[in-house]
Amino acid sequence: GKRNWNAAKDLQRYRRRYPGLVEPESDEEEEMWNLSFYRNEVSFRPHGLPIERLLESWWDNYEILEENHSYIQWLFPLREHGMNWHARPLTRQEIEAFKKSSDVMQRFERAYQLMLSFYGITLTNQKTGELKRAENWAERFQNLNRFSHNNLRITRILKCLGEMGYEDYQVQLVKFFLTETLVKETLPNVKRSALDYFLFTVRSKRKRRELVYYAWQHFKPQSSFVWAPRDKLLKYRPRSAKAQPCQKDESKREIPGTKSDGSVEKDQKDRLLEEEQKVGDDEDGLNVSSDLQPEEVNQEDLKEKLNERVLEGGDGEEEKDPLFAQHEEKDLNNEAEEVQSAAESDSTKESKKRKLDASKADNKHSEQEKSPPDIEKISRNLGECAI
Repeated sequence: GKRNWNAAKDLQRYRRRYPGLVEPESDEEEEMWNLSFYRNEVSFRPHGLPIERLLESWWDNYEILEENHSYIQWLFPLREHGMNWHARPLTRQEIEAFKKSSDVMQRFERAYQLMLSFYGITLTNQKTGELKRAENWAERFQNLNRFSHNNLRITRILKCLGEMGYEDYQVQLVKFFLTETLVKETLPNVKRSALDYFLFTVRSKRKRRELVYYAWQHFKPQSSFVWAPRDKLLKYRPRSAKAQPCQKDESKREIPGTKSDGSVEKDQKDRLLEEEQKVGDDEDGLNVSSDLQPEEVNQEDLKEKLNERVLEGGDGEEEKDPLFAQHEEKDLNNEAEEVQSAAESDSTKESKKRKLDASKADNKHSEQEKSPPDIEKISRNLGECAI
């Protein structure tokens, strides 16, 4: 029933790309230990192997992947220290050097697939990062449920994917674990880490918000969901839903500002769009000053701000979908045309009615003018003419 606020602050710092972090700058590639390892020039330490031998000989050696705790920080380096002090923190220069080498990035993808196999997952699309269960998923999931240190490894993998530019892979892996923990309920011992850690490694605000919404939809009971404020979740609509124009029968289209069953008032939609376009200091809307030291932050205020604005703020992305804006404008134009058409139709009807009333009035007036004596006279004259 409570959120892990230490995890929230740690991941906020990661998403902000470690504000205040001072890195040693060097143009000497020999000093880039992580790059040298991925170039197959050095072995991981302590007591390790070059990366090529590791990827080939450890592919299905699940026992050693489980028991060895030294390799993971070399395979997935971060810009922060871990438990293996023989491993060097990743630097920005190394990240750029990684991305420039096709051989290095191919090894990185193989390392990712190695760990996916260890967890009982298969990469089905290298372009999008889509995943599915492996054939031996039941056995591997049992291992995941049993050894919780793998949750820390998965968090590291997710962070490293973000550093290396594999944001689509990152989103797919988080979605996979949310589905297995919340929907299929196959990984109960991973559930808490998936919500506290995995979910908030995603740097893209829009994608992270969609994942938070997805988690809330499948969390039981929803009233105990503490990773975003309920009122924001009730108003929020995923981008995929925004891109779909409202499919309504033309005869049932409503005038803006009125309610209908299952719909949202137009002014409420406008407020929601305004909220989504707000840009804050933090991608997640975690409105906490980076200048404050942890001991200076009021914990209750911090929790309230973190929880209130998890679905607000900005990370520099354009929030309003152009396609949705076009649909919205088209709908408004259609409504205006319908109102105009209705007005013209009403005008035509009114004109016809006036003509009909005038015709009736003329007939009535004519009938009133022809009194009975006049009719008798006309009849008599006609009779005389006939005779």
